[in-house]
Amino acid sequence: MRFTVRAPAAVTAGEYRIGVSVTSEGETFGSGYQVVEYPHIARRQLVHRSDTVMKVIEVELEPGLRVGYVEGVGDEVPPAIEQLGAELEHITADQLAYDDLSGFDVIVTGVRAYERNGDLRANNDRLLDYVETGGTLIVQYNKFEFNEAQYGPYPAQVSRNRVTDEFAPVRPLATDHQVFGFPNEITDATWADWVQERGLYFLGQKDPAYTDLVELSDTFPSNQGVKRGALVEARYGDGRWLYVGLGLWRQLPAGTPGAYQLLANLLSLGGD
Repeated sequence: MRFTVRAPAAVTAGEYRIGVSVTSEGETFGSGYQVVEYPHIARRQLVHRSDTVMKVIEVELEPGLRVGYVEGVGDEVPPAIEQLGAELEHITADQLAYDDLSGFDVIVTGVRAYERNGDLRANNDRLLDYVETGGTLIVQYNKFEFNEAQYGPYPAQVSRNRVTDEFAPVRPLATDHQVFGFPNEITDATWADWVQERGLYFLGQKDPAYTDLVELSDTFPSNQGVKRGALVEARYGDGRWLYVGLGLWRQLPAGTPGAYQLLANLLSLGGD
């Protein structure tokens, strides 16, 4: 059985647990089960309550944005973009090669897209043309395949730099940049309640034309020190090219409020 739950318009931001039960012949059933089966163990059923958590987040987005998305590897960012209220279109191989991309306010490439998507690599120059004529391109983290050619507007290399401490301090470096103030104010609270990590595969060596927007401080003994390259912007022609090593792809499915606010601000750069 499938059903939809919609929050009322006046609901307060927060976390709500929603339970489901069925009554049949006078008996109420409020549990479900998950099958756990691996080659090295016997098949088992894990019984749990039939409930889920709904999160209501205070977040705003520049209205009327049209966002193009180039698929990467199994990330769940597109549903989050739609939940924010943007019009989302998945960009096909033919569109990358032949269509006029100027109708998109923002184009986002998925996680590790330059590793898996040959059409993206082959037509990257068309994305740079899109940026040069005023578009906003947001590139989510990539691995070392990104270093096999110059896919950014200026020379840059993906590094092994990462911050696996989800509580690591994050400091904005360009506090007057639009991404930290519109339409959502980015504060210390934005970085609270992240899960598992801050980010990975940050940009390392890069041309001075790139601007670091944040720096992170990792206290983990094997990775101590200040890390940059997690959120980087380059102005190219009339547009913007951004690299996002911050783990939005992991935070958004977890319902991390600050990740939604930051994503909304990044997308809203395409509306200025």
